[in-house]
Amino acid sequence: MSSMTSPRHSCYRCVPHEVQEPVRQQEGEAGPELESIDSTFSDEGDEVFFTSGYSAREIAQKHARECGGQVYVNNISRRIRRHDLTVPVAYAVARGPVYTLRPPDGHHYRIYRSYWPPLKGDAS
Repeated sequence: MSSMTSPRHSCYRCVPHEVQEPVRQQEGEAGPELESIDSTFSDEGDEVFFTSGYSAREIAQKHARECGGQVYVNNISRRIRRHDLTVPVAYAVARGPVYTLRPPDGHHYRIYRSYWPPLKGDAS
């Protein structure tokens, strides 16, 4: 006898997104593509600094010290990439919490904000 288990909800923090602007759920629709760098924002509305690759953590921590921000870790998706690079974004720096808009799934019935966790032990 086998039992199926449903996937565990693993969001660090998530909330439904109150859509004020159109977002693209399918090719050809208006707005930024979900689960991408174009649909990643800060709650404070400030510009988000993204870093990836070699020494990404150190670069993010230095930038956070210089601008008074917090470092956030991308545990959301490997699809979040800078337009000029092929490697996924590893860290983001912003003054407010960073989130990515994601499409509905088995745990979320509509587009939602999936928040990036802050870097633990960050002395920024």
